[in-house]
Amino acid sequence: METATQERTTRTSEPATMWSGDAAARSIGVAQRVIAPLAELSIVTAREHARLAAELHIVALEALHDAHLSILRRPAWADGLMDPWSLYHRGWLETLESTRRALTVMGASARLVTQAADRLHSAAMDTGRRIQETLESSTGMREPARR
Repeated sequence: METATQERTTRTSEPATMWSGDAAARSIGVAQRVIAPLAELSIVTAREHARLAAELHIVALEALHDAHLSILRRPAWADGLMDPWSLYHRGWLETLESTRRALTVMGASARLVTQAADRLHSAAMDTGRRIQETLESSTGMREPARR
């Protein structure tokens, strides 16, 4: 048997509970729609990291292969004893070639990192746009025009 106070409390709290349930459901829906793009961005970031690591490994292996071939092409030191100026000249040319190869590897690495950063920037901007659209559609309000 309910008292009058319990009955009034029950009647008063039922609409509030119903509204809170709707608000909670709406909040959960919005949170899920916000989390989905963030999870996709995390996946894109992990894939991009793996791709960049693989591309940098390829560049490093190619540089190592070139360095190995360069060592195999070196003339015998015995020839250098006969003609030291020729040995000095070849050494100088090899140094220049090694420097060129090192700069090429650095350029390729910088290009790969820049491309990866551009792809991640695009993905982050898309994710931000999707989250902003989700939040705007959930509140039904648009951001005021900026001046």
